[in-house]
Amino acid sequence: MEEQHPSAEKVKPMSFVEKLTNVFASPGELFENVRLTEKTTSNWAVPMIIMIVVVIAMGQIIVHNASLADQLGETIKKGFDKQVQEGKMPQERADQAYEQFARPGSTMFTIFQIGAIVIGTPIFLFLLGLVYWLLGKWGLKASAPYMKVVEVVGLTFFIAVLGSIVTTLMMVAMDSIYASPGLGAFVSNFSMENKLHLALAKVNVFTIWSLVVVSSGLAKLFQRDYAKVLVLILVLWVLWFALTIALGINLGM
Repeated sequence: MEEQHPSAEKVKPMSFVEKLTNVFASPGELFENVRLTEKTTSNWAVPMIIMIVVVIAMGQIIVHNASLADQLGETIKKGFDKQVQEGKMPQERADQAYEQFARPGSTMFTIFQIGAIVIGTPIFLFLLGLVYWLLGKWGLKASAPYMKVVEVVGLTFFIAVLGSIVTTLMMVAMDSIYASPGLGAFVSNFSMENKLHLALAKVNVFTIWSLVVVSSGLAKLFQRDYAKVLVLILVLWVLWFALTIALGINLGM
């Protein structure tokens, strides 16, 4: 007698509360449900919107904290100073650009900050979904609908949301914009110019957690061994990690 597999029509989608709970408590069960149910826009849209709102809110907490805003401003000024030293712009223009567009708490800074989050978050979601979809197709020789992969990535955004909140609370408690739930927290006199410091900052509890959970989701979706998927995801992350460190870029992951 043939084993009966539940079809998409027979499997009941989880509620929002169940999805939110299971992404932390039982990701395997969550992503199996995602695999067996029809495409659901809310699986990626809701976490994305929540993430945008929370990140904007956390950003406002930072810029409205005088000490953190000053530290952020000093970091931004160093970037302008470097351009002045390299002859890319005169000091007067750098000072003017900082005051008009880059001073934390200013109107233009807030507009640019919110705009970057609103535009950048969906771009990041769909690009990362594409990378993982191609990884499944080429690296795992498996197929799954692209938008299903986006759903898996979107649901892991709940972890990033928690990470954003925890990181902001740590910044406020430790009075440092470099405070984070990772190895960077153990670095004194953190410098964005120091590649070792940047590398340590990227080894973050929530980043690793997200990679582990998204690997679980992709393993379910592509019907492949979890350990193999996890190794491929970690290799991909290490390559991205190395590239951003080499270029001196800090994108928070």
